[in-house]
Amino acid sequence: MNNEKQLHEVNVLPENVYHSYLGEYFLGQTEVISLGGGFNGWGRLVNPADSGVNLFLNAYTISNYSNEPLTTEAWISSTVPGRGRTSPYFAAGNQSIIPPPMPKVKIENASFVTGKPREGTHAFVRRVEPMLTLTKHDFQGMFIIPPGSSFSLFFLSKGKNQAYARVAFGWWEEKA
Repeated sequence: MNNEKQLHEVNVLPENVYHSYLGEYFLGQTEVISLGGGFNGWGRLVNPADSGVNLFLNAYTISNYSNEPLTTEAWISSTVPGRGRTSPYFAAGNQSIIPPPMPKVKIENASFVTGKPREGTHAFVRRVEPMLTLTKHDFQGMFIIPPGSSFSLFFLSKGKNQAYARVAFGWWEEKA
């Protein structure tokens, strides 16, 4: 009998890399969001009610293209004011899969809206300094958004001056 121990190779991948390998990780951004003069704006990830997937938020960035700081509120499962436009700016993390996977989750944004989000959960507030990009990453799926829900970043108007921002997201999708 051979008493030698067999060695097995083990790969340890971060969760987001694993989901990218599977074709479940996506990234994308909104169009430029405009606000000011008493009007607000927002960018969000929307998980359609019929998507059949849960959305796992991994990262977001907020780029402030203005000369004044921005105040941004994060909302989960809220109703946001105005009518959103669906962004065409998204990609699968794993570009080696042909054809590349398509996300079920949508990126939307709206500019110059009145009012604030209703219902849902106000999760946190971030301040973004002028001409800066704030990056928050490696949530590792801490926020799990089911079908029919959303994760929104809502920009509050500071006054008369116009402000401009863009939001980017990284997320993966798993069967609900």
